[in-house]
Amino acid sequence: MKRSYSLKNTGTVMSFLLPSFIGFSIFVFAPMIMAVVLSFTNYSGGPKFRFVGFKNYVMAFSNPDFLSYLFVTFKFMLISVIFQIGLGLFFAILLSKQFRGCSTFRSIFYIPNILSSVAVGLAFMFIFEPSSGLINEFLAFIGLPTSKWLASEKSALNVIITIAIWQNFGYYMVLFIGGLQNISTTLYEAAEMDGANKFKQFIHVTIPGLSPILFYGITIAIIRGFQVFDYIYIMTGGQQGGGPAGSTNVLAFDIYLNAFTYFRFGYASAESVVLMLIILFVTYIQNRGQKRWVSYDVV
Repeated sequence: MKRSYSLKNTGTVMSFLLPSFIGFSIFVFAPMIMAVVLSFTNYSGGPKFRFVGFKNYVMAFSNPDFLSYLFVTFKFMLISVIFQIGLGLFFAILLSKQFRGCSTFRSIFYIPNILSSVAVGLAFMFIFEPSSGLINEFLAFIGLPTSKWLASEKSALNVIITIAIWQNFGYYMVLFIGGLQNISTTLYEAAEMDGANKFKQFIHVTIPGLSPILFYGITIAIIRGFQVFDYIYIMTGGQQGGGPAGSTNVLAFDIYLNAFTYFRFGYASAESVVLMLIILFVTYIQNRGQKRWVSYDVV
């Protein structure tokens, strides 16, 4: 029996949607439009400003520092996504079966994800402190050479990436465990009867069955990777941070510096628009490419 919706039903639906729509408009849509508009101005916080066209964008892409920060951002995103998804999938497969203590191990791996990234950054900043940090104290105790860690241009970014992976891979593990438990065991039984070994079952049953969750996880991980800010701010110098020789200065942090330290709001807005367009482009490519490998009809 078909149900017809009257204007009264529409009004009821809209009344539920209205609070979220107002919040989205005020805190997401309006700031986004303002950032686009400001990116074409020389606004620096004062009452007066003028439109400068694409000057801010030209300045950004002709600035070697901007291109360097963009490279660091891509490096952080790529490495963190590969290891977060890879470790999440690995431990999800290990812990998807019921055995004694599996819930405890799941909790242990997931707990870092619910911690504040600021608190995690502060804790590891002291752990990796070059002169008296726990890691160097331990290395010195067992007779191994110490390192400058966060104070070294060569290691600072790698340390931050490692901490980000440690804190976040448990989130994807939980997602993948849920996906694995929804794959019918009859598919594995049929594959085994056809002579497929464990590796072939993983390739031809597990990956297709898990592909929608994998697609979601990879998309979220990429967006988070591009937007990383808190670890950089906390662990490599605060307002004047960016690590030794700018080695950890990602694009989101440079946007913050230009906007709230140097008060170059127009230029910072241009950088934020570039970052937004990059994320939109990558997300668009992913959505177009999902038709080739994501399966929604696996039973």
